[in-house]
Amino acid sequence: MFWANARATLESSNLQQAATSAFICLLVSLFSVVGSVCLLNKVMHAHVSDMLLNDARALQVRAHGREPQAVIDTLREQAAVEKRPAWYSLVVDAHGVPLYGDTALLPLLACDSVQCQGAWRRQGMLAGNGHPQEMLGLTLQLDDGSRYLAAYDLQPMLERTQVVPLLGGAALLAILLGSLAVSLRYSLRGLRRIDQIRDSLQRFASGDHLASPPQDPSGDEIDRLGVEINASLARINRLMNEVRSVTSHIAHELRTPLTRLQNRLVSASEKAEGEMQVELLGAVAESEHLHSLFRTVMRIGEVESGRCAHMFEILNARELLLDLQEYYLPLAEDFGSALCVEVDPGCSVIGDGALLFQALANLTDNALKYSPRGAPVLLFARLWQRQILLGVADAGPGIAPALYDHSTERFSRLDTASGIQGNGLGLTLVKAIADLHGGSLRMTDNQPGLCVSLVLEPANSFD
Repeated sequence: MFWANARATLESSNLQQAATSAFICLLVSLFSVVGSVCLLNKVMHAHVSDMLLNDARALQVRAHGREPQAVIDTLREQAAVEKRPAWYSLVVDAHGVPLYGDTALLPLLACDSVQCQGAWRRQGMLAGNGHPQEMLGLTLQLDDGSRYLAAYDLQPMLERTQVVPLLGGAALLAILLGSLAVSLRYSLRGLRRIDQIRDSLQRFASGDHLASPPQDPSGDEIDRLGVEINASLARINRLMNEVRSVTSHIAHELRTPLTRLQNRLVSASEKAEGEMQVELLGAVAESEHLHSLFRTVMRIGEVESGRCAHMFEILNARELLLDLQEYYLPLAEDFGSALCVEVDPGCSVIGDGALLFQALANLTDNALKYSPRGAPVLLFARLWQRQILLGVADAGPGIAPALYDHSTERFSRLDTASGIQGNGLGLTLVKAIADLHGGSLRMTDNQPGLCVSLVLEPANSFD
């Protein structure tokens, strides 16, 4: 469950859009940090180069030319007057022998890399204490072939200035992570609301016609979608109620003239003789079948609307099934079928005894009609997932699992080739009774045959 929720969260469009935007911003930020570092390096290089050039010009002015000794004397005077920790100098003769200054700069004079072209020198070095140095130097040729090297250590400046883009990058990263966290929160909130809408639609499709998506005061696109779905579900309910009302009303209006017609046919059959009497008796049987059909339609309408008389009480499942067995035992004997009862201990439900008896009677009647002659029929009450199953199992041809839902629709007959009389309303009435009791109808393959049961809450769950 956790991984399913996590996957749904990761696949949500809000989070994916936020992650894509964050990734693009992260790339832009990364390039910005790298660009800032490069720009700062160039700015510092230009700044230090200007300082070195200005210092070299000032040295020439103070030394009155390019005499090596004059340059050395000027450097000593300058060192005595001011301390410049990042500045370094070295004077060597024409043969490379140091005359004055820091001899650690000798590798810088010998630098032959791309960064050491012409008078400029740049090279990474290690100080005597092992601290890294990034030296930028300027060499001047003196009059007698000697060379003067003025160098500046860029490393302290680099360390101070590189903190700025790093801090900026860290701030941008924090902002991006924060935006992802906010997006994740809103994605989870949106997913919860979508799950509520999906759950409501599933419950509505399963028969809970009062189910509707909850409303949210935010008024966003999901809330507007929920409003439209609620309006559609309300209209579906209204149309379904109209269809039920029309069907029940037609059945009620036709019941009286049908009764009169049946009485006249009975009266006429009593006066007729021969083939005419046989035909009239057949018409009486057909009218009785129509009368039963209309009674069933009206009964379904009453049960579905809750207008039927019903009184819920604690019912012992064993007693209910034994009464049903006793009622159907003569018919079962005519079919040569054994009518068995199996009840788990402690099976009791809260419901209307007459309605549950009628539902189980419909199931038993179907089981006896569709089972092979002599095949046993089982009436059972079982404990199942903290609920009670009240049902009937047979060894008949059964129903394909894909047709389970279709079989509970009004006037739905799946087997019309067998010649068995029926009107396709039996399972519809059973489902309506199960819904009235707050339960559901469950069908499973009995291998062979069909197992149909009402899933009801046990009586002790209402304590």
